[in-house]
Amino acid sequence: MNKISIYFIIVFTATLCFSFNALKVNDEIKWKTADEAISSSIKDGKPIFIDVYTDWCGWCKILDKKTFQNSDVVDYVSENYHAVKLNPEKDGSFEFKGEKYTNESFALSHDVNSYPAIIVIHPEGKDKVFVGYRDSESFLEILKKYKRQVD
Repeated sequence: MNKISIYFIIVFTATLCFSFNALKVNDEIKWKTADEAISSSIKDGKPIFIDVYTDWCGWCKILDKKTFQNSDVVDYVSENYHAVKLNPEKDGSFEFKGEKYTNESFALSHDVNSYPAIIVIHPEGKDKVFVGYRDSESFLEILKKYKRQVD
């Protein structure tokens, strides 16, 4: 092969690789801060789901690596929810429904005392808490059921 042929093969291969990457629109959940999610939810009416986790929680890490990487979960969450990660052991504060919360006080106000926990919130105030690891199928079931109840 001459140099020109090799050059075209390299360019063609690189173009294909970039094209396939461009097709992957939602390959991960787009996490927002609590303030961003609350503001967006008020504007568009989508509920919020909050992943309450800690750095030391093994099941939280599995939830991140398996459930939150599942393409069906990513697509459904991106389309129907605003997603927030909240670590009650880290500093952070935000305002919700006229009250100021720290990460810890918000988790405690929803009786979260084990991890992982998922809090789903509707802008009009219908909150639900689910504690424990969920695989992608049962996680989607929870989110879809909650969404049907608030729509």
